[in-house]
Amino acid sequence: MIEILIPTYNREKDIDKNLRQLIDEITINKLENDIAILVSNNCSTDNTKSSIENIKNSTMIDIKAYHQNENIGLEKNAIFLLEHATTPYIMFLGDDDFLPLGYLNYILKKLKKEKNLKCILPGLSSLYANGDKVDARIENFDEKYYRGSFDTVAKLSHLGHQMSGVLLKRENLLDLYREKPSLQNIYLFIYFVSYNILYGDTIYIPEYKILVSVDNQKDWKYDKSTLVSEVFKNYKILYPHNYLKRNYLNIMFLYKQIWRLGIEMGLKSSLVSFWYILTTKNIEILTKLLLPFLYIYLYIRKLISK
Repeated sequence: MIEILIPTYNREKDIDKNLRQLIDEITINKLENDIAILVSNNCSTDNTKSSIENIKNSTMIDIKAYHQNENIGLEKNAIFLLEHATTPYIMFLGDDDFLPLGYLNYILKKLKKEKNLKCILPGLSSLYANGDKVDARIENFDEKYYRGSFDTVAKLSHLGHQMSGVLLKRENLLDLYREKPSLQNIYLFIYFVSYNILYGDTIYIPEYKILVSVDNQKDWKYDKSTLVSEVFKNYKILYPHNYLKRNYLNIMFLYKQIWRLGIEMGLKSSLVSFWYILTTKNIEILTKLLLPFLYIYLYIRKLISK
């Protein structure tokens, strides 16, 4: 019913730990017939390949492992996994991110009960190298249902920036995304989430928090505009013919992810962030025109809160 898709690169210890934890969870809860695992090793230069093969050959859990002959990048590696998935539902998982106990059981129960369910969004906890954990996505509820609509996209699509643990219905996910190759981007998970929460029911369950490693070196990095131009490509894919809706979603994304604007770092940081976003190519004019008002509103709100 569900395939867990894990793109990995040079994380032999993390992928080893992750796969063993998943195997334990699947075995203890007797989910062997419901959960499979697909791993794509993006031409790692460490012992990631041997770690994956050793675990694969030592378990009865359905694990399919692919080893790329060259590093094809994060976005293409994620697409590769999705192309090879066959189950109705899929879940991407970072090689150094870990599912909470009971989350897979929760998902399977909801899928059997909710027939129009297309997306489940979990909570998050930051996991530091010293073992410390800091909860994020602090809400005043444990679980909340949403019907598919533009309003739901505006409220929740920003949560797709972190791929790990998000359950998605696989059907048609790649069709529209592939129509314009120039809009493909490393934040493609925002599009996947947006598409499903627009056309089906969604559960946001911050009670179950994915452990997201924050100290590991990434195979990509932020630019000075915090990659918002990459993010906005997803709304162009979702609404290619509705200029107002996609620009509204641009502004709502920045409002929801205020950290990208440098507001919390002080006036200087916010001005630097504002300038780089304003001068970044491929950001639509209306978004740039609305940007000063968003900055002023958020900065005044910050001052009042203090």
